[in-house]
Amino acid sequence: MLNVFIVDDEPLARAELRYLLDQTKLVHITGEADNIEELLKNSRFGQIDCVFLDIELGVENGLELAKKLEQIVHKPEIIFATAYDEFALQAFEVNAFDYILKPFEAERVQHAMERLMAKRNATQAKTMEALKYLQLDKLDKLTVYVNDRILLIKIQEILYCTSEDSKTIIVTDNGSYFASESLVALEKKLALKGFVRVHRAFIVNLEHIVELEPWSSSKYNLILHNRHSIPVSRLYMKDVRKIFDLTK
Repeated sequence: MLNVFIVDDEPLARAELRYLLDQTKLVHITGEADNIEELLKNSRFGQIDCVFLDIELGVENGLELAKKLEQIVHKPEIIFATAYDEFALQAFEVNAFDYILKPFEAERVQHAMERLMAKRNATQAKTMEALKYLQLDKLDKLTVYVNDRILLIKIQEILYCTSEDSKTIIVTDNGSYFASESLVALEKKLALKGFVRVHRAFIVNLEHIVELEPWSSSKYNLILHNRHSIPVSRLYMKDVRKIFDLTK
């Protein structure tokens, strides 16, 4: 699925585009707004694959806003969705992926999403082909996904791994990333590198735990150095007590 954000100052235009995007069965609408600042402040900005951006946004100009996005390292793809055809050349000068005219046509939106999905799949396949020649275990690195990029992060920088909506998420001080492997597969890979499962949905790097916070007579939350709190479920309590030599 592609994570999509819509920026348009016309509520009806946003609603129409949201409906057509839902019909493609290829996207998840991460959010929508009438200005670029709401996009940039979105807590999941780093996971957005594509932004549908209008040209005229009240006092703002979509082309100028696209230039702002160009400066971001992990920028999403930009598809201009506008009533003005005269800005197409300028749009592609800021590396827009596509340029769709209002009123929107279902087939046009579907085609754009299929092309974008194909691009992401091709990029990931090419990168994975290159990565298979690297001995990542010896490098102590792990592959993670940001939009259509596959990045390598140091295993010891990982704070914890979790599962959310059937997706595996790796959390570091620098952000959260998607992993292609299941939490069970990651548990096996990281077991000898200082990680332990403490909950059906959490694997934690022991190196980053700074406090055990009791929250009942026999249960704890694990507090990490960034103050994230990880629950320890009853099933894994015995293992945690043994690791930290808890006798009480």
